[in-house]
This record gives sequence, C-alpha cells and structure tokens, in this order.
Amino acid sequence: MTLRISIAVVFCTFLGFSAFSQKGYELGGWIGPTVYFGDLNPDYDVTHPGAGGGLIFKKIYNERIALKFGANYLFVKGDDLYYDNSFQQSRGLNFHSNVWELGSELEFNFFAFNPMSRDHFFTPYLSAGIGLFKFDPKATYDGVTKKLRPLGTEGQNIGEEYMTTKFMGIISGGLKYALNSRWILSLNISTRILTTDYLDDVSTTYPDMVVLESLREDPLAPLFSDPTENSYPGKQRGNSVNKDNYNYIGIGVTYFIGSLQCPDISK
Repeated sequence: MTLRISIAVVFCTFLGFSAFSQKGYELGGWIGPTVYFGDLNPDYDVTHPGAGGGLIFKKIYNERIALKFGANYLFVKGDDLYYDNSFQQSRGLNFHSNVWELGSELEFNFFAFNPMSRDHFFTPYLSAGIGLFKFDPKATYDGVTKKLRPLGTEGQNIGEEYMTTKFMGIISGGLKYALNSRWILSLNISTRILTTDYLDDVSTTYPDMVVLESLREDPLAPLFSDPTENSYPGKQRGNSVNKDNYNYIGIGVTYFIGSLQCPDISK
C-alpha cells in the first residue's frame, strides 16, 4: 500500500497537480456597466450604459464545474430622445429603473482551472441558470419624476397592472485568471432573458386619455403615457412580441477557500 501511495504522489506531482480534485468555495464581487435592450432601445445601442455590481458565491465541485449564486443591483435606463428615428422622436418616452436580482448558475470551465496549479490558471467559461428580479420603472417629464406602474400608462385597470417581481433566465460567459493561489480575476458578460415586456413600461398601445384620467387619481397620468400628445387610442406605443432584456459586463474578483485533494487510492 505504501508503494501505491508513493506512486500516486509522484504521479500527481508529475502532472502539475492536474490529478488532484479541486474543491472549495469562492467569495467575492463584481462591478461594471449595464445596458438595456427593449422598446426604448430597439437597435441594441450600447452608448448609454447604466452601472451595476453584486456579490458572488461559488461552490467548487472540481476543476470544470461550479455552482454560482449571485445577489446583484443594476441601474438600467432608456430614452427615445437618444435616437433620431422619427417614430421614437415623436413618441418621446423615457424610463429608468433600479433592478435587484438573485440568481443561480451552473458554471462550466472549458479548460481545467485550478488557482493552485502553475498549468491551469486560466480558462474561458460558460454558465446558465435562473433567477428572480425586481424592477420599478420611473420616468421624468417637465422636471417631475414618477413611478410608472401606478399610472396605468397603457390603460391597465386598477389591480391589473404588471407584476414587478418576475423569473428570468441567465446566460453568461467570460474568462477567469488566477492571480495567485487564492485570488481570481474574471471578466463576465451576462444577459437576462426576461419574462416581462414592461421593464421599460412600454409594450402595447396608447389608451384613451379621457378614460385613463378617470381611472387614475393622478392628473399627470396622461402626460406620462404620452408626453408629446401625438397619440390616439389604439396607436402603437410599443412592441409586445419581443420581451425586454438587460445585460452587463462585470469585472469580478473572488477569493478561493479550499484545498486540493488527491484521488482516493484503493486498498
């Protein structure tokens, strides 16, 4: 048995620790720009970003697989006046929203990754998962900022407004690099597949403004529904076919808590 153990130790050392099983945890965070795509940014413009950041916790199963949990805050925004096409200029809508989210992703490393190895300190990776997000769109017109959902800007009846806490899908990818045996630097690009088209409060058609004013106690509801007064009941306000989404590019730093374990040697 002593001979088998000696051979195993020499074998693991010869492979630069690649035969070891990496297990443990990573703790850290990220910051970076965010961008929203939807009715107020239909051309996927990235020149008007918001910002975000979050906390990262990973359970490391081996050099290829990890389970990631995240708690994030993101600020997203859009404005028709950023763009010069006639439809958006005549519509004149804007929004901004804080987004809070919790998510879990299964992460796969393309190369074996081990911060304690001189040979496996870098890898591209992909991850996917699900999560919950909460949003609350607001807009500003004539120097006044209001929450949009309570105004029923597309003629929603009271009590039938869209939900602001929803499920989402998560797809991410990036690169990770071990600065040393404990600290890991990562670049992460992530997109959210949303189950709502009301992140920006824009989805279907304009309501009858007389009816809207009678439904809502706030006299500014018609202004926030149609700030340019170019609409009529049933006129297109948004495109409900494609759901909104938001994305971010994050620079992350995590700290590895764990050790390397040589595979069990049979007796």
